[in-house]
Amino acid sequence: MAFGFDFDHTLGVDNGLERKALYAYVDELGRPLPPDDPTWRKQLDALLALFRAGDITMDEALARFGKLIGVREIRTERWREICYDLVPHLVKPINGARELLTTLHARGIPTAILTNGWTPLQQKKIAHALGDDALAMPILVSDAIHAIKPSRAAFDALVTALGVPRERIWYVGDNPLGDIAGALAAGLRAAWFNWENQTYPQDLPPPTLTIASLRELETPAENTTFP
Repeated sequence: MAFGFDFDHTLGVDNGLERKALYAYVDELGRPLPPDDPTWRKQLDALLALFRAGDITMDEALARFGKLIGVREIRTERWREICYDLVPHLVKPINGARELLTTLHARGIPTAILTNGWTPLQQKKIAHALGDDALAMPILVSDAIHAIKPSRAAFDALVTALGVPRERIWYVGDNPLGDIAGALAAGLRAAWFNWENQTYPQDLPPPTLTIASLRELETPAENTTFP
């Protein structure tokens, strides 16, 4: 048995870090945006969603951001630096995340993180939320493995990293499509972490297990035939 975890909204939250870094950047440029304006927030979130899905590169996302605010020259590296600076202020562990990982490690159960995003930021977020010890487990980030969840290639990389037959791997995540449907399609067990009380889409295959707290994973961890 082994466990793979999503990071964002599963083991940790970043409270809109990348979007807030965009707001901080425009403040530096002397072109502040109203942070409570829903129209701007929607536009920035849509732009970041394209980047996270791999539809556009980081440089393309920042170039489009520049056009939105009417600034020709946007430095991608500066935005990255702002993101890094915000990590200690915005990133928090999900309740029970550190304790669960400690329990799994004590039992000798292999664990890994498979997350969409860009590697330097995800590593900094993971280390801050979970402690430097978390960096000792395999951390697979979409930009480094060239595969974005829910693609099978992303979950195949997780299987390889864990070294356990895929049917004995639990993947834990909050996103029904990217995490649950992707894991199930790749032959893994899938635990939907529904701590935000969402409605599961009826057009997707149901999860193997639904949990509202990470502590509930101690049951499958204790019983290798569960469920």
